[in-house]
Amino acid sequence: MAENKWLKELRKHDAAVENDYDAFSEENTLKTPSPYVNWIFANKSHGIPKGSGVLLFSEPKAGKSLLSQAISAQLHKDDPEGIVMYFSTEYKGKFQKGFFEGIDPNRIVMYDTSDPKDIFDYLAYTVQPMVQDGMPLRLVVIDSITAIGGVKAQDKSIEDHLIGDKALTITRGLDMIIPFFKKHNITYITVAQVRMNIGAMHGPDIKAAVPKACEHNHEYFISVKRAGSADDKKALDGQSFENEIKDARGNKSLTGHKIYIKMEQNSVGTAGRAAKITVDYKKGFINQHEEVFELGTNTGVINRPNNVTYEFAGKTYRGKVEMANAIKDDPSLAEMILDQVKMLDS
Repeated sequence: MAENKWLKELRKHDAAVENDYDAFSEENTLKTPSPYVNWIFANKSHGIPKGSGVLLFSEPKAGKSLLSQAISAQLHKDDPEGIVMYFSTEYKGKFQKGFFEGIDPNRIVMYDTSDPKDIFDYLAYTVQPMVQDGMPLRLVVIDSITAIGGVKAQDKSIEDHLIGDKALTITRGLDMIIPFFKKHNITYITVAQVRMNIGAMHGPDIKAAVPKACEHNHEYFISVKRAGSADDKKALDGQSFENEIKDARGNKSLTGHKIYIKMEQNSVGTAGRAAKITVDYKKGFINQHEEVFELGTNTGVINRPNNVTYEFAGKTYRGKVEMANAIKDDPSLAEMILDQVKMLDS
């Protein structure tokens, strides 16, 4: 049936959505270096749709900033032009000894500021015209949104308590920049600290320290938690994440740790999925072969006829380590497993 003239006229509006645009296609999504984390986004491409908002929250030092930088690194790997803007509102950019492995230092700009004008006004009034002129801005990270100051508190005494100032500032600021991000398919990641969930009789003990409005202008709410069991302190082959340097008590220095990442809320897909990844403090995300093994096993793509044997594509492997090492040594095997896992969400 031919489209009538009225519909053609309506679709001329700048805000009209293209019917043939697929937000979940491979070319319209960003990836992380972790196949397990990609999986928790629960769409056919296992990726972050361009122009969507991701909020990461956790207790301090769990790994949310590392995850933000890892996504930046993967973007630079996949997109030869993509630019990243990174706002460090906790003023940690100046202590950056070196960027996360894979990040192109020529295509990321780090800003040390918690002044809302330096973030929201700058993005809305200075950066937006640059994007309209063709600047390939792909990702904006605000780390953390919790540390952004309130506009009324500026130049005020510490004795002036301005209730709701920070929440209103953040809400208004996001309202300024998110339409710009959506229009130009710029993905945005906001990092948040946590606070006690006072009065929640049946809810979690902690929650993201962000205004309620953040639940509406981010498609994804992701919690990050440092893994702490004995098995989480070493790789699948038994190698521990530490070197030979010891402190006064004989404890060896850590070189990395494992992280649990859970999709707490998902506005455009399935919520509740969790992933486990390994971060090396110098190399970034490592041991992805372990992720592929666990992902394939947990989804049933890798068959388990008994407690010892694993089967895939007509081949049999004895034990976790043998199967995981086979994946590590053969990238095509990893790709076949991930393709089948991805098909489950198609």
